[in-house]
Amino acid sequence: MHPPSPSAARAVSRTAAVTAAALLLTATAGTAAAAPAAPPAAGAAATAVAAVAFSDGGFESPVVPAPAPFTDYLGEQTFGPWTVGGDSADLTSDRLWDVAEGHQSLDLNGSTTGSVSQTFPVAPLTTYLVTFKLAGNPVWAPALKTGQVRVNGTTVLDFAFDVSGHGLRSMGYVEQTTAFTNLLGTSATLTFASTTPGYGGPVIDDVKVRSCLLVLCLP
Repeated sequence: MHPPSPSAARAVSRTAAVTAAALLLTATAGTAAAAPAAPPAAGAAATAVAAVAFSDGGFESPVVPAPAPFTDYLGEQTFGPWTVGGDSADLTSDRLWDVAEGHQSLDLNGSTTGSVSQTFPVAPLTTYLVTFKLAGNPVWAPALKTGQVRVNGTTVLDFAFDVSGHGLRSMGYVEQTTAFTNLLGTSATLTFASTTPGYGGPVIDDVKVRSCLLVLCLP
C-alpha cells in the first residue's frame, strides 16, 4: 500500500458429532499438529468456548505514529506477536480508513503480497474457532482481494472481498469464520496470507481464536 497520488494515502446431529469425535480419538495422526475442521454453520452453538493464549488480534501494537497513515513491515520483520512473511504488510491507522475495532487494522499487501503469522499454545484433540473481520484496500486494483487462512502451513479457509462500492470511510467489513482441530501438537501457527498482487490487498482486523468442545464446533 503506497500513496496513489501526492494527496492520497495507500490502503466456522449429536450422533454425527459423537461419531466424528470417536474417529478423531482413534485416528493415527503421525506427526501432524493440526487438521482442518469443518467451519461451524451459521448460528451454530458455540457456548462452550474458552479463551486462548492468542494476542493482539486487533493489530493495536505498536501504535502507528502520528501523522503517518501506516507503518510498512517487510518479510521476516515482527510487530507485537506477529511475524511478517512474503513481501510486506502494512499496519494501518484509522487515520487512513475505518477499522472493525480499536484504532488499527492490517493490509496484507505492502508493496505486494504479504502475510502475518502468530504461534500460540494449543491442547491436544481440541478444535479451535477462528473469526476475523475482512475488508479490502479500496484504493488500488484489483477490486477482488483474495487470501487464505493457514494453520501450520495447511489452508483452512480461502477468502475473498470485493471492494466495489466501498471506500476509506465505508470499508464494509464482514465476519469470516473457520475452524481447525489440533491432534497431537502443543502449539499452532496461524497465518493470514494475501494471494492478491499489487499494492492493495485484503484488510483484516479483530481476529479471535477460541477453543470449544468438538461437538459444538461441528455444523
